Amino acid sequence: VCKHFLVKFCPNSLFINTKADIGPCSLVHDDYLKREYQSNASKQEKRQYEDDFIRFCQAQLNDVEKKIKRAKQRLEMSQIEKMNLAGNYTLNEEHQERIREITEKIEKLLEEIQNLGCEGKVEEAQILMKEVDQLKEERAHIKRDNQSGHWIQKKAEIGVAQEKQMEVCDVCGAFLIVNDVQQRVDDHLMGKQHVGYGKLKNALDEIMQKRRRHEEEKDESRSSSRSLHDNRDNHHRNRDRRLDNTSSRRSRDDHHRSLHHSSHNRNKSRSRSPDKYGQQHHHHHHRSSRNSFNRQSSNNGTNNNYH
Repeated sequence: VCKHFLVKFCPNSLFINTKADIGPCSLVHDDYLKREYQSNASKQEKRQYEDDFIRFCQAQLNDVEKKIKRAKQRLEMSQIEKMNLAGNYTLNEEHQERIREITEKIEKLLEEIQNLGCEGKVEEAQILMKEVDQLKEERAHIKRDNQSGHWIQKKAEIGVAQEKQMEVCDVCGAFLIVNDVQQRVDDHLMGKQHVGYGKLKNALDEIMQKRRRHEEEKDESRSSSRSLHDNRDNHHRNRDRRLDNTSSRRSRDDHHRSLHHSSHNRNKSRSRSPDKYGQQHHHHHHRSSRNSFNRQSSNNGTNNNYH
């Protein structure tokens, strides 16, 4: 079964009988199997098939990007030659050296972009492609700045006018005539190469956008989960704090009541219990009274005996 067909479509069928023809696909292309895959395949399996499709599409798009680059270079060199022939105009050595450096850097970046595409690193490849565009703009700016003097400006205007007569298609790399008749423009836009490369790019963008949305939803879900967890923890901490405060107040109240009750019991016990010293004093007084009485009785008896 053709995995690319299950994910989106089989790229081999896009460029039949064109210069970009990559040959027929010998694998099975069945709509029923495609529906079964889309309905029942696991997320991991879909991810693997999509990665293969991304690498294939990126490799094809890198090839056409090289083609577009070469076509624009040819067109640019053609216009420079026309300007030199028309005005004996050449770049100074400093600018020529800088342009060579920029061109070499652009070529290295394009090779790196192709390698990243084969590895499925699409976002990194897109970042490098933006750098390539900036370098191209810098190179064009150097060439414009090199033109000085009124007569060279006139030659430059002639060169720009001539350059606009031809342009390179940014989708498939074909040469186009500026302001061509509408019929030929339509034929180009409906051509297999233009439609095929556009379909590859759109399919690649769709998959990457879906993945980015999925990652954003996961991030939002994690953020929401963390927020809910933090709120729950705050609620628990506040509840525990209230319980601790209530327990502390109750403990203090119980302690105060206990102290008050103990003090009251001591005072009550002290008021009911006789003084031990008072008891001893009373007992001694009673004994002394009895002895005195006995002595008096003895004296009375003695007196009676005398009588």
